[in-house]
Amino acid sequence: FDPEHWGITVYGEGEHFSMSDVEKNTSEVPKKDILAQIVRVGNSENRTQDFSLSKPTHVRIYAIGEGEDRNMDDYGWIEDARTGKNIWEMTYGMTFHAGGARKNRMVSTTILLDKGNYVLHYVSDDSHSYNHWNADPPDDPTMWGITLYKAD
Repeated sequence: FDPEHWGITVYGEGEHFSMSDVEKNTSEVPKKDILAQIVRVGNSENRTQDFSLSKPTHVRIYAIGEGEDRNMDDYGWIEDARTGKNIWEMTYGMTFHAGGARKNRMVSTTILLDKGNYVLHYVSDDSHSYNHWNADPPDDPTMWGITLYKAD
């Protein structure tokens, strides 16, 4: 039993080994690449975040939510702030299994958004959400919600 070494440990070897030769690669995306983000969404939430684009931009959408029987219970969408029109919405048909319980669904896709002002939305039902799982959580539980990244 050694909790400090749970997982994988990598050691350098040889007299010429230098930590400066090791690339530190984390799963964290630089904040400058995130356009908008709503994550760690709990039960019965309805959250929004405004964002603007100064030029047409390819946007990567990464979202995790709950869906069963071809319906989404926790999901996100993008709305044009000027017109109120939905530009993109997370539907069951575009998702795939996100690990854990079968109802954990995810989407990772890229779309082109025009210059303008937008509202990112995410809604959740009354069960199975970040830190309130009623079945196995997804493989990436802290990202329960939706994140938009610059893809250009």
